[in-house]
Amino acid sequence: MVKSSGNRGRPKTIDTSVLRNRIIDAAHGCFVHHGFGKTTTAMIASEAKISKRDLYRQFSTKTEIFGEVVRARRQAILDLPRPADEQLAPLDALCRIFRLDLDDQAAAERDAMLNFVARESLQYPELSDLIYDTGIIRSREELIEWLEDQKRDGTLHISDTVDCAGLMMDVVFGAMLPRRRLKDPVDREWQSQMIRGRLAIILKGLQAK
Repeated sequence: MVKSSGNRGRPKTIDTSVLRNRIIDAAHGCFVHHGFGKTTTAMIASEAKISKRDLYRQFSTKTEIFGEVVRARRQAILDLPRPADEQLAPLDALCRIFRLDLDDQAAAERDAMLNFVARESLQYPELSDLIYDTGIIRSREELIEWLEDQKRDGTLHISDTVDCAGLMMDVVFGAMLPRRRLKDPVDREWQSQMIRGRLAIILKGLQAK
C-alpha cells in the first residue's frame, strides 16, 4: 500500500497493484504518442496523477516501465497458450491466436502496440534485448510450441515448426503493419478475412492426409 497525499485531511492509501497498473496504463499512452526517447518519468507520473517519488517506489527506471507495458499487453499480440481442452479446427484456432476476433478499438490498440514495439526496438536495441531475451515476449516460441502440439497429434504435417511459425507471423503481421501511412481507416472485417485466407493457404499444405 502507498500513501498519496491530497490537499487536505489524511493521505489516501492506494493499493500497490492498483498504483502499478495506473503507472503502466499512463506509460502506455505516453510511449505510443511520444515514443520511448521523448517520454520522461515526469510525463508518466503526471499522466498517472501521482508524484515521481511514488513512481520510483514501484519502478527504478523508464526501461523497466517499458518492459511492464509490453508484458501487460502481450496477450493482445498472440493469444497463447491455448486452453488444453480446446477443440477447434486449426484455422479457427489460428484466427484466435492471432487475435482476428478483436473489435475495432482493441485491434487499433493492438496495431499501435505492434508499431510501437517494432519502432522502438529498432531505435533502442536495449529494449529489444529486454523484451525478447528476458522472455517478456515469447510469441514466436509459444507459436512453435502450439505447432509442435498439432504435429504431435497428427493434425498437421510440419517438417519444421520453427520455419512454419516464422512464415505465419510474417504473413499475419506483414498484413497488420503497413509499409506506408494509410489515408483511410483500416477495414477490420476485410483485413481479418484477407489474413484468414492467407492462413488457409498455408494450412492447405499442412493438413493431415
